[in-house]
Amino acid sequence: IGYKPAPLDLSHIKLTSTQEAMVDKLAENAHNVWARDRIRQGWTYGIQQDVKNRRNPRLVPYVLLDERTKKSNKDSLREAVRTLLGYGYNLEAQDQDHSMLSMSAERFRIFRAEKTYCVNAGKWYFELEVLTAGQMRVGWARPGCLPDQELGSDDQAFVFDGFKVQRWHQGNEHFGRAWQTGDVVGCMVDLNEHTMMFTLNGEVMLDDSGSELAFKDFEVGDGFIPVCSLGVCQVGQMNFGKDVSSLKYFTICGLQEGYEPFAVNMNRDVTMWLSKRLPQFVPVPPHHQHIEVYTTPLAPNANSL
Repeated sequence: IGYKPAPLDLSHIKLTSTQEAMVDKLAENAHNVWARDRIRQGWTYGIQQDVKNRRNPRLVPYVLLDERTKKSNKDSLREAVRTLLGYGYNLEAQDQDHSMLSMSAERFRIFRAEKTYCVNAGKWYFELEVLTAGQMRVGWARPGCLPDQELGSDDQAFVFDGFKVQRWHQGNEHFGRAWQTGDVVGCMVDLNEHTMMFTLNGEVMLDDSGSELAFKDFEVGDGFIPVCSLGVCQVGQMNFGKDVSSLKYFTICGLQEGYEPFAVNMNRDVTMWLSKRLPQFVPVPPHHQHIEVYTTPLAPNANSL
């Protein structure tokens, strides 16, 4: 009938040891749910499978299951976990120690050029060197991008994620190829033609239809600035091309297509802005039930700040 199943490509999704431990817990719980339902239906343990008398040899605690059954359970749940990761969900273990939980509270940190560097015309290029091959996104953003919003989840950023092999702008789609440690991503924006492209080690990446354009027909608006986000413990190095010779693949693709390094002719390094969770302060109203605010006079000859 012409039906051609096209499941999500999960070939690039590799589970960490923590996520594998999560699969084990999910498999054990799934077995317990199955066993509970069977017992409620009147099934009991039996050495051999006996449907007529409702006997099943797998009605035992999870640790006593044979390895073949355990593997079957874990394989299906591992695929479910990989699918969630492929769709952009973040899964974090709850049994980590306090220090790890504190680190994971901030799942990503955003780095971008200061708003005053926005470009709204011309063709611009910069690079990101991937120093750890984990969760990162890189590309271009409008100056209004928010520090607590994942890049590409709204309309403010146009980015590539080489860990999940996706492009992000108001959601995600499969795009390009997976990056490895040491790879260099080239980010190009043409504000005259309203297009963006990404390269990996000098090779232009394509979408599933074979197009080189990662994004097109966007509004320039207030302009764009380079941006990237790094997951916990990830490291990347942005190079805006103040020293053109330091760009690794600019002459291969950017220069030939008429792009300019983002920091060309700048005398000083580009000022960067980064997101960081900070305490939130609110005014304490008079006659608060639990908090009293008072001032302490400065000692003589004390300096005030």
